[in-house]
Amino acid sequence: MGEVYIAAVGLTKVDLTGSIFGNVFDLFQSAYRRALAESEVREFDALQVGIMHAEEFESRANIAAKVADRLGLAGIPAVRSETASSTGAAAFHEACYKIRSGAASSVLVIAGERMKTVTTQVATEIMSKTVDPVERRFGFTMPALIALVTQAFFQRRGVHGARVADVLSRLMFRAHALGADNPLAAFAGKPEPLAAYFDETRNLPVATPLRRKDCSPICDGAAAIILSDRPQAVRVAGLGAATDTASLLDRVELDSLAATRRAAAFAFHQAGVADPGALEGLVVESHDAFNSLLPLNLVDLGLSDPEQALEALIGGARGVDPAADPYAHPWSGPSGHRPVNLSGGLKSRGHPVGGTGLGFVDVFDTRGRLVQRLESGPWFNAPWGVVLTPGNFGEFSHAILVGQFRGGTIAAFNPVTGRFMGNVLNPDGTAFNSPGLWALQFGAGNANSGSATTLFFTAGPGGEVNGLFATLTPVAAELNEADEL
Repeated sequence: MGEVYIAAVGLTKVDLTGSIFGNVFDLFQSAYRRALAESEVREFDALQVGIMHAEEFESRANIAAKVADRLGLAGIPAVRSETASSTGAAAFHEACYKIRSGAASSVLVIAGERMKTVTTQVATEIMSKTVDPVERRFGFTMPALIALVTQAFFQRRGVHGARVADVLSRLMFRAHALGADNPLAAFAGKPEPLAAYFDETRNLPVATPLRRKDCSPICDGAAAIILSDRPQAVRVAGLGAATDTASLLDRVELDSLAATRRAAAFAFHQAGVADPGALEGLVVESHDAFNSLLPLNLVDLGLSDPEQALEALIGGARGVDPAADPYAHPWSGPSGHRPVNLSGGLKSRGHPVGGTGLGFVDVFDTRGRLVQRLESGPWFNAPWGVVLTPGNFGEFSHAILVGQFRGGTIAAFNPVTGRFMGNVLNPDGTAFNSPGLWALQFGAGNANSGSATTLFFTAGPGGEVNGLFATLTPVAAELNEADEL
């Protein structure tokens, strides 16, 4: 089996605006030119392209051959790899196998995604197609599934209550502090203070316990790697890949990713490493599309004990203690025992996966067939109670109302199109809000159940310690021409 060496690497600036690259070919060409400028290898036996959703983000098919043509490499074999969010790694693996087998002496690997062609909502819908069909039918998205993994990991580690947000805020601080000094990062020059995590007006919930600042942003970016069988400064010592059940809920445990453990075992065995925890001079770049995945990955990779994973990244500070300087951390900082994600990781450097509002609301017919999905967005914050309004309920007559358990607001939707119409308002124009909002129900129009235009609701304020039963009625038109509540 032949050796594989890395001759050069080229990375684009990760773009949050969608304005730097005109199309996916411009994106890939930028990464290719950066790699070529650093490489003595200028000719390639094959091209391996990694891209997830060229058809939906770019409306382009047969993308590998077209990339070869645009890069001036027409004639060499070009193959596309796609394995969801590990697509780039899969392309790298396939290229290495070609060299190791002797089928090629040099291979260009180029991978990336141009996602800013669509809105965050549409991008999340596209990415959700990677989720198991049964789980997706019930509204699961990738952020929602990672939230379940996060809950299980924290529960096993004994992280509960306010400590959860405390840990996540410090992981966010770490990522942005390092990414701020990476000129190619999406958030270059933009560190985040701990207080930013607790600003509920901007750091909106995504899927408990994750919030927007726990999720990597939707962005455009690409990388190119030139591989060769000729000795270079960097050798590929080991490779590993593995899979798990497509359904997260079919897995034996949720606080660990078994595929990561298996892939790491393959790679370390191939590299002749018996004890990864004892490796000296190791620098780690781990896939952390969500902040909470970083400590979990360190455990699954065998690089940290479960009890020490969090402290290895954020130190022992808690509560009102200031965030530890990641540059000075004795374990994971640049001069530490095991530097981790010095690029800022996917959260700060950027990654084509993002989160939207917490939850979805789907409409089914009486035979269990999906009819439509109500428009998702930041107005969803743990949707709970659902009710159809009567015909004399102000501007939201004949609308679908959805109460938000966590947010306390009530969102209105067009029952035909599913489009968001707005939030139910108080007479002063502010959004109605009742924390811990539970059921919604209109009266039946008789003395026993109340008026048909009276909306009854229940809630559990104070973290569900207390109980509330109350009503909402439309404001008279002569008092408020907008018919707000």
